[in-house]
This record gives sequence, structure tokens and C-alpha cells, in this order.
Amino acid sequence: MGCFGFCAVSCFLLILLLHCSLSTSDSDVTYLLEFKKGVLVDPLGKVLSSWDPSEAPNPCSGSWEGVLCDGNREHVVSVALDGLGLAGELKFHTLTGLSMLRNLTLSGNNFTGRIEPTFGSMASIQYLDLSDNSFYGPVPGKLNGLYSLNYLNLSMNGFSGGYPDGLNNLQQLKVFDVHGNDLWGDVGVLFQQLRNVEHIDLSSNRFFGSINVGISNASSLANTAKYLNLSHNNLNGGFFDGETLQMFTNLEVLDLGNNSITGQLPSFSSLPNLKILRLGNNLLFGSMPEALFETGSQLQELDLSGNGFTGN
Repeated sequence: MGCFGFCAVSCFLLILLLHCSLSTSDSDVTYLLEFKKGVLVDPLGKVLSSWDPSEAPNPCSGSWEGVLCDGNREHVVSVALDGLGLAGELKFHTLTGLSMLRNLTLSGNNFTGRIEPTFGSMASIQYLDLSDNSFYGPVPGKLNGLYSLNYLNLSMNGFSGGYPDGLNNLQQLKVFDVHGNDLWGDVGVLFQQLRNVEHIDLSSNRFFGSINVGISNASSLANTAKYLNLSHNNLNGGFFDGETLQMFTNLEVLDLGNNSITGQLPSFSSLPNLKILRLGNNLLFGSMPEALFETGSQLQELDLSGNGFTGN
């Protein structure tokens, strides 16, 4: 091949690469601008002014508020708009075209809207925080198809209905927080599905059932759980049996307050890392475990009030 032919091929490849790059950026701009249409209130003037293609055509330029791109500045990988006082009804399907999006953080705003099932097709999502907004409706089952998800926070919203099965698909999940909604489901089933999770907060919902699910059903959760808050729900039945409880060796916080859990407490001597234990306002009875009061205990907070304990 002559020099001219080689140069022609090289130029063609360069133009092709530039075209692909620009097409990807143009595509990301289109989806972001569609998402922007849902932002109706922007008290700090952060988003409505900076997401302006006439001023900054490329969202990867660094001037679009809350938008971060990959190292090549070609693909949007993060949209973080937390705590800006934004309001409006968001259409989550407008983000499905951001094929490289890993982080979506919208916490601490006044957004409303539903999570559409199509959002479950965003396989790249690893971090999803929609907390402290006014989102509503059911949690779509397809959300359990986000296999790369390691952080899921839907707390302090208006989500309602039964929490969908399929959490066992989220093998990378470390944080699962849905507190402060109107969700329900059998906590025993959730225990079986949650695997490798370290932080679980289901408090202030309508979850029901018994936590006394046995070793085989709790083992995947017990091995990793550090924070477990099931307070202010409709739990009943007995407390963890001794064999199951001793598997929670990494547990630091256990809050089961304001339920209808009954029975006697087993020994807590097998939980060396336990710092906070809240069991107030249940139907527990019998004697208080001596291990909770031993000198070597790491406990910093203990609430056993509003039960039927007897003895010294």
C-alpha cells in the first residue's frame, strides 16, 4: 500500500472514531436534556442554567452541574444532584439511554414520579440513591435485575405495595435502605433473599412475619450484616433462636423496636461487635441476658423498655 493509501485509510479511521465519539456525546446530551424537562424548580439555579447545550455543548466539559464522565470524556457515568432543593416530576425512562451510567444520586430534593419498569434495563447502575423525595407507587420488580447494584436507597419517599421478589439476584448489594415508606412483605422471605448485605434498614414500613427463620434461611444475611433495623413494622412471632443469633458475628446495630415480637431472649455472648441494641416496645418476657451487662460488652446503647421482663 502506498503512502497515499495508508494516509487515506488512517484519515478514514480517525474520522470514524471522531464520529462515534461525537455520536455518543450527542446521544448523552439528548437523554440528559429529556431528563432536565422534569426539573421544574431549581432554587439555587444549578441545573437549569448549567445544563444548556448552547453554552456548553458537551456534558463532559465539567460545567454541567452534577454530571461526571469517564476518563475519555465520552460517556456520562454519574449524575449526582443531591441536596439542591430541586422539584418536578421525573421520567426515569429518559435516563435509560445513558449506557455507561453507574451512579444516580437525587437524594434530598422534592422530586416526585414513579420508577418505571424500563429503568430496570440499566445494567450499568451500581449506586442508586433516591432518598428523601416524594417518589411514589410500587417498586418495580425489574429493579432486581440491576445485577451490578451495590447501593440501593429508596428511603423517605411514598413508595407503597409489596416489595418485589428477586433480591437474591443482587449479589453485589451491600446497602439496602427502604425505611420511611409504605412497603410491606414477609421479612422471613426477605431474609432468605438478602445475600452479602451489610446495611439493612426496613424501618417504618408495614413488613410482617417472624424473624425466627432458622439458620439455613438467615445464614447468607447473618455472615455479613453489620446494621439491621426492622423497627416500627408489624413483626410478630419469636425472637432469633440462640443458634441463629450467634451467626451474626459482625453485627454492630440491631433495632427491632416497636413491633410485636414475643418470647425470651437468648444469650448475646456470641456478638462481640454489638454496640446498639434496641428492643423496646415489644412482647418480650423472661429474664434479661446477663451477657448484655458484662464488663467486656461493647454495648453503647441498650433499650429493653416496654416489654415484660422479670427478675433482677
